[in-house]
Amino acid sequence: MASVSGSYFYINMQRAQLAQLEVELQTSISNQQVLESTIAQQNTQMQEQLENQRQSQARITELSEANDEARQEVTEMRNTFARHDLNNLAIARPGLIEGVVNRGTAAVHQQFIDLTNPRQFDEVPVTDTE
Repeated sequence: MASVSGSYFYINMQRAQLAQLEVELQTSISNQQVLESTIAQQNTQMQEQLENQRQSQARITELSEANDEARQEVTEMRNTFARHDLNNLAIARPGLIEGVVNRGTAAVHQQFIDLTNPRQFDEVPVTDTE
């Protein structure tokens, strides 16, 4: 009888332990699913970050090239103005400089007139020529 009751307690203890292990297994399975989904999300975020970084680097390269072109243009303009000393030219040939300045002033004056014309947005009546 002692061995039967001992076997009974042992079997019940094993069943309880088995139930506990099943609960732990289910917990582990759900934890694994959560971890796998988290890893997938992080991988997606890393891919997006890498793509954003590639796009940013491409834009930086593009802007750097544009900056280099602008600097080259500025250098060319400085070299052009360095070759032409306007002070000496104005002293030597004042009529030439005066004509250039007068034409430029007239062009700017006309642009101001065009920009400030209060009737510039009036509709022009359409006439039929039938």
